[in-house]
Amino acid sequence: MAKVTNRNSTKKIELFVIFLLYVLSNVLLVASNEGENSFSSKSIQLSLVSNWNETPSYLEAAEFLHNQDKSLFWKFIEEFNKIDFSSNFSEKIYYESTMSLMKSVLSSNTQFLSEFLSIDLAMRTYSPRVETYRQLAISNMKSNNIEHSYSNNTSTFFNGGGWIQIKNKIITDINQVNESLFKDLIVNEKIEEEDDDEQIRLYDFDHIFPTLTINTNSSIPIVILYADIKSEFFKLSHPKLKQFSQMGKIKYCLRYVVQESNQKLNLQGYGYELSIKNLEYKVMDDSAIKKDIIIDGVKSKTIINIPNEDVQGFNFHKLQKRKPELTSKLSTFRSYLMAKSQEAKELKVWELKDLGIQSAQKIIQSGDPLRSLEYISQKFPTLSNSLSKITLNETLKSMIESNQKIIPPSGATDQTLLLNGRLIDTNELSPIELSRIILEEYEHSTTIQQQGPLSSKTVEDIISAQLPIRIQLLPNKEELELKDPFISLNNLELDYVYRQWESKLQQSVLDKPIASPQDIFIRKNLLTTVIVLDWNNLNTFELLPEIQAMTQNLPTRFQLLFDTRSSSTTNSDTIPSQLISGKDLAKVFLTIKNSNIGNRGAFFFITALNYFKKMYIPNEQAITRSVLTSSFQAVLQQMGGSVRSLQHALTTTDFDNLLESSNQFIERLELNSPSTSELPKVFVNGIEVKYSNIEQLSFDLLVSLYDEFDRLKPLFKESILSTTTQQFYETILTTTYWKDNNFPFFTKLNSILLNERYSHLTTNAKNRNKETEAQNVLKSLLYFRNNENKEEQNLLSLMVIGDFDHYNTRDISLELLRQLEKGNLKNCKLTFISNPIDVNSVVNTSGNETQIFGKLISILKHYGKKLTPQLVIEFFEKVQSDPSIIESFKTMKQIIEFSGFDIPTNDVWVAQSVNLFRQSSKVSKQYLGLESTNKSPLSILVNGRIITPPQSYDDVSSFINDFKLVIEIETLKAKNTFNLLNSDPILQDKSNLKISDLLNKIQSLVGYYYYNSNNQIDSKISRKRIPNSLSISFKHQPSKSITSKSTPTTTTTTTTTTTTTTTTNTTLTEVPLKFLMIINPFNKVSQKLVPMVREFSNKLNIPVDVILNPPVSLSELPLKTYYTYVIKLSSEFNTENGGVLYNQPLGIATDIPEDRVVTLALDIPSSWLVQPIIAKYDLDNIRLKDLGDEQVLTAVYELENIVIEGSANDMTTDNAPAGLELLLNPISTQNNKTQDTIVMNNFGYYQLKSNPGIWKLTIAPGRSSDIMDMVDYPNQKEKETFVIVPHRLVVIDSLYQSLSSLSVVRKAGQELRPILQPIDEYEKQKEQEKEQKQKQNSSGGFFSNLFGANKNSESSEKALTTTKKKSNLDTIHIFSVASGHLYERFLKIMMLSVVKNTESPIKFWFLKNYLSPGFKEFIPEMAKEYGFEYELVTYKWPWWLRKQTEKQRIIWSYKILFLDVLFPLDVPKIIFVDADQVVRTDMKELWDMDLHGASLGYTPFCDSNKDTEGFRFWKSGYWRQHLAGRSYHISALYVVDLVRFRRLAAGDQLRATYDQLSRDPNSLANLDQDLPNYLQHYVRIHSLPQEWLWCETWCDQESKSKAKTIDLCNNPLTKTPKLENAVRIIDEWTTLDNEAKEFEQKIDQSKHHRQIELDHQNQLPNSKPIENIDDILSNLAESQRDLY
Repeated sequence: MAKVTNRNSTKKIELFVIFLLYVLSNVLLVASNEGENSFSSKSIQLSLVSNWNETPSYLEAAEFLHNQDKSLFWKFIEEFNKIDFSSNFSEKIYYESTMSLMKSVLSSNTQFLSEFLSIDLAMRTYSPRVETYRQLAISNMKSNNIEHSYSNNTSTFFNGGGWIQIKNKIITDINQVNESLFKDLIVNEKIEEEDDDEQIRLYDFDHIFPTLTINTNSSIPIVILYADIKSEFFKLSHPKLKQFSQMGKIKYCLRYVVQESNQKLNLQGYGYELSIKNLEYKVMDDSAIKKDIIIDGVKSKTIINIPNEDVQGFNFHKLQKRKPELTSKLSTFRSYLMAKSQEAKELKVWELKDLGIQSAQKIIQSGDPLRSLEYISQKFPTLSNSLSKITLNETLKSMIESNQKIIPPSGATDQTLLLNGRLIDTNELSPIELSRIILEEYEHSTTIQQQGPLSSKTVEDIISAQLPIRIQLLPNKEELELKDPFISLNNLELDYVYRQWESKLQQSVLDKPIASPQDIFIRKNLLTTVIVLDWNNLNTFELLPEIQAMTQNLPTRFQLLFDTRSSSTTNSDTIPSQLISGKDLAKVFLTIKNSNIGNRGAFFFITALNYFKKMYIPNEQAITRSVLTSSFQAVLQQMGGSVRSLQHALTTTDFDNLLESSNQFIERLELNSPSTSELPKVFVNGIEVKYSNIEQLSFDLLVSLYDEFDRLKPLFKESILSTTTQQFYETILTTTYWKDNNFPFFTKLNSILLNERYSHLTTNAKNRNKETEAQNVLKSLLYFRNNENKEEQNLLSLMVIGDFDHYNTRDISLELLRQLEKGNLKNCKLTFISNPIDVNSVVNTSGNETQIFGKLISILKHYGKKLTPQLVIEFFEKVQSDPSIIESFKTMKQIIEFSGFDIPTNDVWVAQSVNLFRQSSKVSKQYLGLESTNKSPLSILVNGRIITPPQSYDDVSSFINDFKLVIEIETLKAKNTFNLLNSDPILQDKSNLKISDLLNKIQSLVGYYYYNSNNQIDSKISRKRIPNSLSISFKHQPSKSITSKSTPTTTTTTTTTTTTTTTTNTTLTEVPLKFLMIINPFNKVSQKLVPMVREFSNKLNIPVDVILNPPVSLSELPLKTYYTYVIKLSSEFNTENGGVLYNQPLGIATDIPEDRVVTLALDIPSSWLVQPIIAKYDLDNIRLKDLGDEQVLTAVYELENIVIEGSANDMTTDNAPAGLELLLNPISTQNNKTQDTIVMNNFGYYQLKSNPGIWKLTIAPGRSSDIMDMVDYPNQKEKETFVIVPHRLVVIDSLYQSLSSLSVVRKAGQELRPILQPIDEYEKQKEQEKEQKQKQNSSGGFFSNLFGANKNSESSEKALTTTKKKSNLDTIHIFSVASGHLYERFLKIMMLSVVKNTESPIKFWFLKNYLSPGFKEFIPEMAKEYGFEYELVTYKWPWWLRKQTEKQRIIWSYKILFLDVLFPLDVPKIIFVDADQVVRTDMKELWDMDLHGASLGYTPFCDSNKDTEGFRFWKSGYWRQHLAGRSYHISALYVVDLVRFRRLAAGDQLRATYDQLSRDPNSLANLDQDLPNYLQHYVRIHSLPQEWLWCETWCDQESKSKAKTIDLCNNPLTKTPKLENAVRIIDEWTTLDNEAKEFEQKIDQSKHHRQIELDHQNQLPNSKPIENIDDILSNLAESQRDLY
């Protein structure tokens, strides 16, 4: 009885304790939330290493120079080779020796490259390139059986350091290399692609020694020297091979032999975020906190203890000691309290409201604003409370509000980074890319600056000078008689939406030199924007939705011009009758616009068109009738309207006159000429707006509006305009003010003005030989001037560069000379340079000289004093009067005598005419970048601007008239530059001659670097301006310069709105660079952009102007993550430790609240695949408090692969070759595994994993190669230009890979054959294979029974039967994902439940991305123990697919989005099983289940548990309507028929739909579940029987007994932790859990014993273990064994 009483009292105590804990927790929770979170001095330290070994800094430096200029590379190699390497050098000495060599290798003008070299060495930019050379040497050694040995970690080859390869001959003795060796060798310079001998192939990155002589012989031998450049072998070999190369005997290639290393290199240029984890459901694994105990003398982590700490006032450690039997409940309650503690103190709405302005205020007022910006953007969750207490500065708020009229806090300009006006894409920006951009811009600006030298301010002013061309965009009388061609979208003066804007134009605003942001937002049609839309161009449909948004926000009247003329060509496989013409589309748009739903309905129609086109015909270049019909119906369904029918809209004639008038207007003004860009043209008051893409148009247009507003102010002062003007647009375009004041004003947009292309007349002389050769031609040219106007400044240099043996070249040259002589080309000087179409044919087959006129032009510069323009004109006229006379000249003597020039025919320059001719041709083609062709035999440079006459013109005078427009514009530019040069404070010689020569070069450089259309340097370069009216928040001026290492003095001035830091340094010339950064501190991009810009700014002394652009009003915390970015631009060495690199790039996160649980997610470049290799703690559930005495949580990741991403195109159909199988085969790389993939239908996208080295991309043998051939890059789409190739070489020599393209073409007769095998074919094939297998199994049965069984061994018989049974069964493929130790624990239990219940062979597939290093070590042991297979798979998120930002949602995405590409093609099915699921049945039943033609099989949600009825969202609202009677399925278990899934392109449909829906952040709340359920109308789902998935949340208890799997679904009612649910719900869970733990313990003990043995061996004098005599003998040759 007493025992019963004690038991009852104990029970009461338990209940009381639990009750007390719950009551007190609520009190303490309130109290804890009143204060700040507790922060820790503990930190997280993360590093990322390469999967290849260290590479020497001197070789990386050599590659840097090779990338800059090949001559610098060879100079460095030879200088480096002079260093004595007889003693072992440290890394520090190698580094310092390399940097000191730069002083002798680089010229005075290129010394700045040293600073960029130090940056690239710190970033390890060229390590992958050096590793590629290492792999090339290793593969060459293997293929040629070259032995090597290693001593003291240094590789030696034949004790010499290298070898020489000549064809397939290997030479190790340099004395064997002589001239006689090459006589019998014939090696083609270009190895054909079909040649499988990769050993003698030369690559683009190879080091080819430059020859002094031009040898056109294609049979000179290729000699490859593989050598350690420090070795004696190299010192002997290089001079000899260099000599032979200079003699033209060989083509000499150098490849490094790279020292081996056992160290990995630390990488940078990545970040990681720590997100505060939501613990509403998910708690940490209770076995994650472990105490070491000793079992049998071995440390083992098995006993679980609750830590000795307070959690909201309770010490659960002490409670556990007192009541150990309550451990489970105490642990659950502790987890509950921890989840509550995760809920940070929420700021009230009024505290949040001004947090953006308060943060900006804190940044601006700090001593180092840029550093404060970085800190706040990365630690915002910690700082939000203190920031909210700052007293608001209303002035700053007004300034930011004013700025945001131009730059809204969200959108395309949210984060803008400019460097000298160059727009830098910040989305995928890496430090290596930014360094490259800075170097380019530095070279550009310093090249201009060094011409004077000039001040930085002058260079900036010259670059930023604007000279807009205004076109009179007004209809003529004929066009107006038809109809006014303009279609108006808005009226600022009348429309209601602008009612709150200022109605009057104030005089005070007009008096300002620069408009303020709010000044132009007035209710006047002062600024009119005209947009020309070609309805046969798909860009029109992309732009129209943007126009709709702009009409609401921009202060301009929008008018449209419609071009509906027929498109010239349409590449389409669609039947022409199904395609809709541009005219018909325009008529439908206008019909809807003129109905009662107006502009809103018309723009909705365009949005619908875009949607349906993307969904149904993404690759079609036109709109089909079905897409048009769907779009029109969508308008009627969503908006109603008075539109009668689509047929009426298509057949109406109401808009014919309007469209005809618009077409005539466009044609007359040449607004859509063939040479224009495909982007629609945009004009503000007749001035064209230059924009690079549709997303940027809004901002670029706004900048143009501000510029135009300032340009119009003088018209008000001149009373041309007034506040009462009625027709602003017409007045502006008809006034003579523009012509009177020398502003370019034309009546049409002449095609000659459209394409701004430039050539440079000088460079930065990085390649001194090339520059010297070019200037020898360009400096000594003969210029013709107008003798009567000697006072002219010669502002323009006209260079006619072409083939003067071509009639057109001479024709235009003659007319230019005439115009010059007449005085019609004012301020111009004219010269001629020969640039023949074919420079090699200087002698014809008869031995007579050819191209004689061109040769004569080449020597005229040496006789300038004897020639006058009139004399040359007479000569040209004689030739042009009878062009055939040119053909009669056989020698130079004949043409000289005919010309009448006073040139001695036996003169030395006449004798050298061929060489001079070739020299000018080489400079024209290679330096100026100009080619002459039969269709286009000449170009004219006007101060470097390239003018190419049209292929045909009515007469030469018509071209000259157009050319004079260029002269007019370029003269205005030159005058502005002339004035700036004249006022420069640094330029000393300001004579007209000096400035004229300087001006020509500077104009060419400015044009070439900054204003090139289709930029020759890089087509992706675009430049951007911001309005002067924007207020700078603060300026950052660093304290170091590229050219000076002196310590500057720094002063800081702070006001309420701006901070300026000024620096004094000793540099003679300022660094001509400046960053401008528009930044929202709360944008995720800013978290990595700011530290990157700050690091480069401080390293290179680049000033930064920052415009803070935070949201003015907030309703929730804008940033909820901590962020750390890893960048370090300097190398440091530890002199005390052998001079090795130390203080390497690490990501150290501090100031993280100690008691908060955070999850770590890496932010890495798109081409990197990484994995954790060292992580003691659970990176999915980090709590710094759990570190105990440790102060640092360390994690190490490895760059596992560099991803190759590409886009494939079927040239036969111009579509994506979806389903095409590709292989990536290794040639020279450390990874010898072939990679495979298939091509998606989405953009023809494919993805393959690689590492540094050489690879071969091929089409996989089989069906894919039967249908398709690989094509070499075709220039045109005609089949005649296709070049079939067996493979494509892929070189991975960079940390970042750009998107590649792959072209394929169908073989003859395969045009209609599907790439993926049809389902019926596949099933028939599988049936035949199955029958064949059954026959094989049944054959030989008699002999098997007779001889195969062991009658004396029942166990052997049983084992044999089991093995045979297993081998006859299909392997069942199970897929699962897990992240964090808790879910890895669940995963082990799920695997055990599958293996124990399934008879068939099992192969598990796990997503590799998020598995811990410990699990990846454990899984091979478990597979061995339990007899299953496994494979880890991964797939990099494609660049084009909208990415999730939360880790959990990314994991969900991987469950559904990449099923067709995650698994090899020979896997027919997969069954996905959630990690927290337990299987109770044989999975073969599900594997064999008939899905009735569907590719997916899911279990519907249970409907039997009525307690959770209110949470079944799919039974009401949108989901109920969308499902239309279909089931809503759960994603915890599903089966995928991968063959059918791929054949139906289900993966492509899922990805396309996801990309569309994910635009709305509130859609796809349960992504992995919502997406397949949403799309089941198109990707059909077969509903599995209900018993296949049971979970307590949705199913009643009665159905549990039938359950084949049980899932631990979250319960929204109880929110009970999963561990507690697992023990309570699943009877076998504890048994399985204990079995997994016991096996893990066994593995840990085994590892520990092995470690003790290793430690013991390491303590012995000789670390090598003593071998058994039998082992020794087994390794000896037969002849040696007798010695023993």
